[in-house]
Amino acid sequence: MNQLNYYAGIDIGASSVKYGLVDSMGRIIYRNQKPTHVEKGTKPLLHLVTNIAETLLLRAAEEELPISWLGVGTPGVVDTDRGMIIGVSPNIPGWVGTELGSHLKDHLNLPVFVDNDANAMALAELHFGAGKRFENILCVTVGTGIGGAVIINRKIWRGSNFSAGELGHIIVDYNGKECGCGNIGCLEQYCTAPAMLRLAAQHLKNGMSETMNELLSGKIEFLNIKKLFAAAKKGDEMALSIIEESAKILGAGLSGVVNLLNPEAIIFGGGVIDGGAGYIEIVGAEIRRRSFKSATGNLRFIKAELGNDAGFIGAGILGENNL
Repeated sequence: MNQLNYYAGIDIGASSVKYGLVDSMGRIIYRNQKPTHVEKGTKPLLHLVTNIAETLLLRAAEEELPISWLGVGTPGVVDTDRGMIIGVSPNIPGWVGTELGSHLKDHLNLPVFVDNDANAMALAELHFGAGKRFENILCVTVGTGIGGAVIINRKIWRGSNFSAGELGHIIVDYNGKECGCGNIGCLEQYCTAPAMLRLAAQHLKNGMSETMNELLSGKIEFLNIKKLFAAAKKGDEMALSIIEESAKILGAGLSGVVNLLNPEAIIFGGGVIDGGAGYIEIVGAEIRRRSFKSATGNLRFIKAELGNDAGFIGAGILGENNL
């Protein structure tokens, strides 16, 4: 990428749609976001994404930035050849089967590239962030759901049918909780923000500590993931316990993946990771405790550098074949 190019990217999440313009040095020119409102259904979401795409391209035109394609990252298994969501998207009900790429292409008269959101995040970190110095990486996002991406020899490994990297649906409890994907005992039921908040709410019904009472003004309905982590940083035992349990379960689930792939680094991103409170360190310690020493000898645990921008940055560069 010697010549400076410009990209438009959209990152569809279960909570919000983030989007922006970026150049080929990874510098953000424009960014914004809107609530996803998945409860309204898939048609309104498709209209929202279409409107965002049009707004983004209009902004690029106003800035006189030549855009050759639009890139989109979305939850779920994505057939990148067709730009279609073909499986596992429990956090956006009804999204499977959506022909996102062809829909946007028809409306925009522009090439559109669609991929899994974790793959998009991984591409951004690989080229502009925490993954620049590594060849073989596992990327993990922990927020409303759990996403994953596998990078081998600096290329995204999508698998034989685009399903590689679906870490959120590793089974960690054979007789465990029912997951939105239809299976039982998936990681997503124990380590995501909603899972942690459900557990915290159950505890809070039996009474609040002084710290939680202060943070929530005495009302359970004010609880969110930021306040849970804030309580942990203040030493609240319940919050610390929930965060530790979540991190250990995630570490246990990832330990087998580390034995399988033997990556150089695991890059962690997402809202839960942003909470801090030693989460990555607990996950890393559990992985080292459970995985083969030969698989963890050189393994690094790193926080993603690009934060919430990684998804749309990575989506934007999906059309580049020569990165």
